[in-house]
Amino acid sequence: MDEKTRTAAGIAAGLQGLKYDDGRLAELAAEVDVLNDAVRKAAAERLTFDDDPAAFASLLEREARK
Repeated sequence: MDEKTRTAAGIAAGLQGLKYDDGRLAELAAEVDVLNDAVRKAAAERLTFDDDPAAFASLLEREARK
């Protein structure tokens, strides 16, 4: 199990009280990577700290679908 998958397992168990098999944890870690990349891209290219939170959510949704 790689570090990202172990992190997903820790979050699922520690914060949510859930346990998943290693395959599902790897899928969750990959999904988080996609979302994290969208956040980084959006923040670096188009958003500032003072932007409206609703605009940020909308931008994240558009980026995640690419």
